[in-house]
Amino acid sequence: MKNEVVIEFSGGIDSLYAAHYLADRYDRVHLLTFDKGYLHILLKANQPNVELLQSLHGKDKVTHQVMDIRHLFKEMAVRDYKETSREFGKEAAWCMPCRASMALASVIYALEHDIPLFTDGANWEQAPDGKKILVTGDNFPEFLGMIKEFAARYQVEYLPVVYDLNTREERRNELERLGARIDFNSMNRTGKSPLDVFNPKFYSRVQPMCLSGYLVHWKRNLFRVPEKVTPEMITGALQPKLDVVAERLVREHLQSRGIDVEELVARRKSET
Repeated sequence: MKNEVVIEFSGGIDSLYAAHYLADRYDRVHLLTFDKGYLHILLKANQPNVELLQSLHGKDKVTHQVMDIRHLFKEMAVRDYKETSREFGKEAAWCMPCRASMALASVIYALEHDIPLFTDGANWEQAPDGKKILVTGDNFPEFLGMIKEFAARYQVEYLPVVYDLNTREERRNELERLGARIDFNSMNRTGKSPLDVFNPKFYSRVQPMCLSGYLVHWKRNLFRVPEKVTPEMITGALQPKLDVVAERLVREHLQSRGIDVEELVARRKSET
């Protein structure tokens, strides 16, 4: 397999730092920004930071594309949103299947391009712990474990490289030193307020914005009401989908490309 890596790339602090960190350690980094539809906007807002990475590491080393995952997200989240939301909450019904859909797309991309692993911007500082509000459950170790186990079924490694590598503040400072653009809402500042939505700087972004997710979590975002989310809620909602729906989606995609799944997995296993 190639000495290359796939990065789920929003262009924010964590995925941007992961790309910068790994570009010196792999022959090529493949940046994937995902279009899940459903009011997912500003998908190319991260271009300034893509260009920064290319200027630092070379255009041949850093590739970037926007990948359409609407069909994956529809199957993983939209079809049974009401039922899942009722039983496990909005976070588990909307945001977690979204992140899982990105992981499925990364697995598919890695398989099609003979790449051994993928990563993202998951980090311990944004894991829900009862004290933070503007976070999502995709930073729970339990969620990451489910993704790691699913990817391993196809001999793809999921490695959350920046999870406990350093602090977000250290990553932010290094990126600012390099000339990266940082979103207003990701700056190290005090006094964050719901009224920030009326500040024009709030919309000057360098990563996509999920308006549907913002609306789903309107109480959290406007009134800072903590979202109830636990590892048990995340795993209870998502594990069955990974076992059945995600498994089917990956296999259907590969088979539609004329790829024998078992043969491919066996070959990758022999190369590790």
